[in-house]
Amino acid sequence: MSAMPEKKASQIRMSSRERQRQLLDVALNAFSRRGFKGTTTKEIAAAAGVAEAVIFQHFSSKETLYSAVLDLQLHSGGEQKWMDAINDCMERDDDEGLFRAFAEHILRSYSEDPSLERVILFAALEGHQQGMARMYQQVSPVFHRMLEYVTRRQRQGALRKMNPHAILVTIGGMVHHYGLLTQIIDVPTIPRVSHKELARLFTRILMDGIQENTSPKKKNSGKGVPAKKRNRKAKK
Repeated sequence: MSAMPEKKASQIRMSSRERQRQLLDVALNAFSRRGFKGTTTKEIAAAAGVAEAVIFQHFSSKETLYSAVLDLQLHSGGEQKWMDAINDCMERDDDEGLFRAFAEHILRSYSEDPSLERVILFAALEGHQQGMARMYQQVSPVFHRMLEYVTRRQRQGALRKMNPHAILVTIGGMVHHYGLLTQIIDVPTIPRVSHKELARLFTRILMDGIQENTSPKKKNSGKGVPAKKRNRKAKK
């Protein structure tokens, strides 16, 4: 008696939770490649190997599915670990450690799975308010906490008194731009460096620009010397 043929993955009966997760994974891939406007529920269903009606058994609309994709990605398990590292640095007044942890988290998200970054980029380009609102909802608390921290450290004299928003935009801009060039645009001439090493380098660039220089000022040869004396020295 011949063995029964194996069922295709799409034909295997899944629990409601398993099916929802499958649809979310497939939808994330679709939205990250074609954006919200360029993706149809029919395409998502076909990629998942189910009838389009199955999607609407779990999600009332494409908007609801899109929201669920963003919620799943923005509240992934790695977020708490990252927040713990951020809070620890703040408690210890570890300025460099804070910016390095911030940079490393963003770089890791690009290198491990840039899909969410692509979805957010599409949302911005399409003017999709829901997508942008979800992103702001996730990022805003962290940004404001870091803003308060930078302001406090400026009052304490540890950091230069410059626009604290600009400081955070600087470190965020460096790492996001690198992620964009290497993981989304895929510019071949950009060197690929480990996210740990790159976070360290970007943080050093930032710290050398905003940290107060407490060392004695170096004597500048010729500075303060009258022009006639400098000229006589030069002739000798």
